[in-house]
Amino acid sequence: MSSSIKAAFREGFKDFIPEMRQRLRDDYESRIQEACFMERENNIATAATAMIDAGIPDADVAHMLQKHWDLRLSETGPFINWAHRQLAPQA
Repeated sequence: MSSSIKAAFREGFKDFIPEMRQRLRDDYESRIQEACFMERENNIATAATAMIDAGIPDADVAHMLQKHWDLRLSETGPFINWAHRQLAPQA
């Protein structure tokens, strides 16, 4: 291989390793963020289920989810509905 071909090859791939490393870091960070999001959702659903099971009225459950999980009122409904479905007697 001539030195000009080697130089061209090196020049073409000089950013390859840093770019690949950054892509791997971004992918890893994305997976961590997704896992954190899923864990948060699971914890909110568990909290809602526990409160519903304890007989706390839905409005109070919604208020507690807003207060302690920083949810909007519109975001509490699906968790409360899911909790009711989990606690419903299975046929």
